[in-house]
Amino acid sequence: MARDAAARLYDVDAKSVLYKKFKISGSYDHGTVKFSAKKGKLVDLDKLHESIWATRLSGGTRSGLTRLDVTAVGAVVVKDNKTVLNVKGSDSHFVLIEDTTKEAEKSAFRKLSDTVKRGEKILSVTGRVEGWKGGWPTVLRKLPAKPRRIIVTSFQIQEALSN
Repeated sequence: MARDAAARLYDVDAKSVLYKKFKISGSYDHGTVKFSAKKGKLVDLDKLHESIWATRLSGGTRSGLTRLDVTAVGAVVVKDNKTVLNVKGSDSHFVLIEDTTKEAEKSAFRKLSDTVKRGEKILSVTGRVEGWKGGWPTVLRKLPAKPRRIIVTSFQIQEALSN
């Protein structure tokens, strides 16, 4: 269902939509849906939410959304004591935050912050979009709050791609 909902979006490259089943059980199973935007397009999270809602996923399925991982391209700046990613080619932005569940090692967010302080340019940020988690239909009842927040899991610096 979620795979079909993503493929229906005008900004999603339908050929990029892949569903990988985890094969934990013989019947209903967990899986991952991966997709990419069409060249020159951006995936609008509000439209994605609406498209999944349109599949009419109900509460009886025991299915839901574990997380929504995104990779966003743009410029990272510190503004009003917040680390913000301004999405390239749009007016959209994400507030970048730390994964508070990682205690043992330096988090990706802190590494990103150190990189920005050194003046290096961030090319893209990958992470989990906060608020996109829960069983159907609960997660679909309302859009997650704005500004959207990404829990940073990794990032790329501009110099890394020029090598």
